[in-house]
Amino acid sequence: MNKRILSFLLAFCLLLSPFGAYALSEGTDDAVVAAAEDTQTPATDDAAPTPQWTVTYDPKQQKTPDDLPAIACKAAYVADPASGKVFFEKNAHEKMYPASTTKLLTALLVLEHCTPDETAKVSAGAVSRVPAGYVTANLKAGETHTIRTLLQALLIPSANEAAFVLAEHVGGSVEAFAAMCNERAAELGCENLHFVNPNGIHDNDHYCTAYDLFLVAKACRKYDLFNEIVTMKSVTVPPTEIYPANDRIYPNTNQLLLPSSGYFLSDCTGIKTGYTPQAGECLVASASDENLDLISVVLGGKPGAGQRFSDSKNLLTYVYDRYAYRLLADKTVPLAHRTVKKATKKTQALDVIMQTDLRAVAPNEITPDNVPAVVDLPEELKAPIRKNQVLGKVTYSVDGFVYTTDLVALHDVVKKPYWLYNLLVVFALFVIFVAVRTVYLKQKRKRKRKRR
Repeated sequence: MNKRILSFLLAFCLLLSPFGAYALSEGTDDAVVAAAEDTQTPATDDAAPTPQWTVTYDPKQQKTPDDLPAIACKAAYVADPASGKVFFEKNAHEKMYPASTTKLLTALLVLEHCTPDETAKVSAGAVSRVPAGYVTANLKAGETHTIRTLLQALLIPSANEAAFVLAEHVGGSVEAFAAMCNERAAELGCENLHFVNPNGIHDNDHYCTAYDLFLVAKACRKYDLFNEIVTMKSVTVPPTEIYPANDRIYPNTNQLLLPSSGYFLSDCTGIKTGYTPQAGECLVASASDENLDLISVVLGGKPGAGQRFSDSKNLLTYVYDRYAYRLLADKTVPLAHRTVKKATKKTQALDVIMQTDLRAVAPNEITPDNVPAVVDLPEELKAPIRKNQVLGKVTYSVDGFVYTTDLVALHDVVKKPYWLYNLLVVFALFVIFVAVRTVYLKQKRKRKRKRR
């Protein structure tokens, strides 16, 4: 037996060992484990990726309740601005006259282009353009007011000359401002809106839909100043040198906000009334409680009948009685369990979870117990796996919504320390090699002595 034979024998033994087999089939990327199973931990990054839900919504897939309220107004739309969930609609995409709810889009452009303490001058044209019978705040030509004051006059008593002042200030002219309004409405996704003035003074070519006004109101409510103004019970236009009296005090025309009215709604947070003989009575309203935020639009109410207030209150109350924003899936509850292959005994049992709770607007009858999870996860998982590593996806279907998010590992899963085992094999082979070599050398020396 010579050295060449011994080397071949050692190489052949290594090839047949678990070390050789593992190296050929799996690679040798085991640097993430320590020297013993009890202490080994993979190199991990505990910072979880930002959890996100992918959401799609099809109103046609949601259940239509049997007890929807009957309303008198010609068109209506009620939805959650955060999710877009629709709770009620009636002729919501039909062309209607908006009357003074037009002023919401005027307010939006002013908020986007001006600061509250900026000032604007009341022109003679802004005062003279208001037809007889339309509401004003008794602004006088030559007066200068802050944008804040003009917005208050625009939204609380619905002053039409204030709308002209703001349009001239932002757009340079009423016509240019109307073009800006139409362009902005298209950007918001309005489907059938065309304005020719900033205040809703009737014009056959001035129209929109209930759905369009929902989109405009949703955009307006992103501004704190807007939300502050539309909840005011009254507004006072401050005196000026041109009009020194302090008697320009005007109440809010939205009776949902007024405790003394028969339509008071404690959760109401605005927004804007409107009326012309051609448009009928209109109201864009908002309401918010600790669970759910809503915007409602009603158009075409019968003049003098209070239908815009009664319909709005009934619709908002209906939604609050039957829907809530609630927990539908708890991230602490594992959605799957896997025994991971090639993992250590202490880490091979793995729970798979989602990284964030599912909270959503849903009917009262939908609870975590009756929202099934559709889990998309491989049946076989192999180590190593890091904590928070994305392994699959989960999908929930809830009343027209489809929510999807990632499924991740709850903890680290460590690969078995094959290298430690193989190190022992190599060491044993080395011992055998030394022993064989020692025997061989002894036998060689004996043969030499015999020849002598």
